[in-house]
Amino acid sequence: MILIKNNFKLMLRCKPIALILVVMVMVTGMLSAVFSDLMTDDLDYDNFTLGYSFSPDCVYKPIQPVLEDIGKENDIQMIALADGSAQRTIQSGAADVFAEFSDEGCRVYCSDDCQIEASVVEMIVSSLLSGASGVQMRDYLSETKMDVQPMPDSQMYYTIAYTVYFVWCAMIVLGVVTSSENKNKIGPRFRTTPVSSLSVYLSRFVPSAVVITGLMFLGAAICTFLFDITWSQVTLCALILLLGCIASAALATVLFSLIRNVILCVVAGYCLLMFWGFFGGSFCPYMWAPWADAIRDYSPIYYMTRSLVELNTGGSSQFTLPCMVILCGLSVVCIPLGMAAVKFGKES
Repeated sequence: MILIKNNFKLMLRCKPIALILVVMVMVTGMLSAVFSDLMTDDLDYDNFTLGYSFSPDCVYKPIQPVLEDIGKENDIQMIALADGSAQRTIQSGAADVFAEFSDEGCRVYCSDDCQIEASVVEMIVSSLLSGASGVQMRDYLSETKMDVQPMPDSQMYYTIAYTVYFVWCAMIVLGVVTSSENKNKIGPRFRTTPVSSLSVYLSRFVPSAVVITGLMFLGAAICTFLFDITWSQVTLCALILLLGCIASAALATVLFSLIRNVILCVVAGYCLLMFWGFFGGSFCPYMWAPWADAIRDYSPIYYMTRSLVELNTGGSSQFTLPCMVILCGLSVVCIPLGMAAVKFGKES
């Protein structure tokens, strides 16, 4: 208990630790402003006008009745126009999107303001050209319109993303203790005193978990006040962040117990953090990430970010339970591994 208390005081007296909090708020604020336009688009679409044409004797001419039925049932205004009038139609504003059918397929035209509507048209056309029936297409499009996952604004997303990102900075907090131990040659003293390996482990793990938890919740509270964030499912969100802080402290303790060098440990932990953050949505919102889901599955940051974002925009997330399982599993693996590393270091 005395070791835990002393290390806890040591961490609190280290003023540079507060930089984690400052950087988290600054980065959140800057990225929220820079990417505010990027995060304002909705995945749903309003009513729009679709112009379309078929080349003479086009092999796809028979799908015209089905195309018109789909447009009518989904409030899309359909205008049949002459072949080759796409550019003129878009520029004049007669139609928002234009689908030009030929024997080679279909080319969809749109202005910069109608990207979402063009994506809807591409979905319709690709399904029709691939042989989907009219009934199947109607059901699919209706479902797409109704079941849309709300998107967060930039302030909400980056508050969550960088709170989660800095949760995994426990190795910086723990580096203060390890640096002090190396400087004062406390390691050799542990080997000559009756202090148990469990006590040594807890003296590192508990203070780092408490400090990083306090920093993260304080940072989230500041961002909530500054950026006018509204949180939903507060209990679940707090539980996920708490589990993340525990897992982060457990992982940091393993790194320091195995490597025993502050600089190398921080570098190793930071490289892992950069890998997780890059694929987990801290740097590029996961909604537009170019990499495959299989790569993102290796990032606990991805599971934390996605579950928290969906909880606060849609009220629920299928990633919540897997996220908690991953964080608990990481702690279950790292805690005994860290204890074993401390015991090995003490005996050697």
